[in-house]
Amino acid sequence: MRNMHIAGLLFNRPLMISEAKLGVILHILGPRLNLDLSGLPKSEAVVVSDSERARAGYQVMQNNTAVIGVYGPLMHRCLASEFPSGGPTTYAEIWKAFDMAMADDAVQSVVMDFDTPGGDVSGCFDFADHIYQSRGIKPITAVVNEMAYSAGYLLASACSRIVVPRTGAVGSVGVIACHADFSRAEEAAGITVTHVFAGARKADYSPHAPLGSEALSLLQQSVDETREMFVETVARNRGMTVQAVRDTEAGMFEGKKAVQIGLADEVAPAAKAIAAAGKSKKRSMLHASTPQKESTMDISQLRMEHPELVAQIEAEARAGMIAQADAASAQAAAVTAEQTRMVGLVAATMGEAVGAKLGAIAAKGLSAEDVTTLGITLSAESAGSTFDEESRAAILAGLQAAAPTGVKAAKLETGAAAERASVVSAIAAGGSRK
Repeated sequence: MRNMHIAGLLFNRPLMISEAKLGVILHILGPRLNLDLSGLPKSEAVVVSDSERARAGYQVMQNNTAVIGVYGPLMHRCLASEFPSGGPTTYAEIWKAFDMAMADDAVQSVVMDFDTPGGDVSGCFDFADHIYQSRGIKPITAVVNEMAYSAGYLLASACSRIVVPRTGAVGSVGVIACHADFSRAEEAAGITVTHVFAGARKADYSPHAPLGSEALSLLQQSVDETREMFVETVARNRGMTVQAVRDTEAGMFEGKKAVQIGLADEVAPAAKAIAAAGKSKKRSMLHASTPQKESTMDISQLRMEHPELVAQIEAEARAGMIAQADAASAQAAAVTAEQTRMVGLVAATMGEAVGAKLGAIAAKGLSAEDVTTLGITLSAESAGSTFDEESRAAILAGLQAAAPTGVKAAKLETGAAAERASVVSAIAAGGSRK
């Protein structure tokens, strides 16, 4: 039963793990699963001690930095009964240590110490999102000591910063899947396995038969979709384009090369990177009374670490600019309408020539002081005029009462019954003479 569970974790499902490490695992587990591994290249297994496994929690250094170990093959979870003497590192263990370090007031910065070939897809993306969303609470540095491949790199990319030694390597942004066919070995041993199942796809990945073309197509589709999600997540985490990440073609890059293509930020020894992480620490609650210089970030760093916040600010700024432009446009339209109304009233009561002249004055934006200084006068048409001087004076007085701020004013004088009555009375009192 235990071997069946282990086989279920390795075969017929996408894995984010380097091909070399997958070969090591198959060499170790092959005899238990009756696999013929003569065709696989020989690999040496990396031995992880109990003390190294214990570091999968976290320890606080003298510089108030919590160091969380991310070592060996990664899994979503495993049962103690399956690995009684220790086993792969699980996302659940790292997640618990990460949350405790982020909540610990004695911790001012977090270092995730990576030495992993990658591993299980299940649980990895959710944990990477959790790390990414924790940026800004405390500085989170990924120290590659000495490898962070595939699922391991996905977690590293979610950190605020990645430091890699000269011989350290990152990458393998790709997905792989395996299918084991035991049918020929079973046939040679005189074993016949008969499948009884319901559902056309139920036995697609059975180890007791060759992998069919449709099953292969479905497995490839799953691998492709997982890889695309992997690429998009790394691009978001690192502030890179999706195409730039895709173009790495799951390659593994050391030191300076990793920095050049954007998969890391700095080349430095692991010990130096861990010591330096505490120098960029953020104030904790225990040290709130100690004055410290506030850190600042430029727009590119803000956009990389808080894309949702930047997008919200930009959207609100655009909305505010549009609203302001709409208000200015409405005000200008109101001013124009009022000027047109006033000029029309003057033209109707004092003649088209006077109206045209007043319209020209209004269009130039002249004030009453400007008109006085320039000596501009408005005179009614003399030839054939039906208005006398008293009538014109009364009408002008009425217009002035209706709009005391002048034709240039932005505020509309609407709904003022007293002013309208004044205009009517003035016009009625003026009369006219033939």
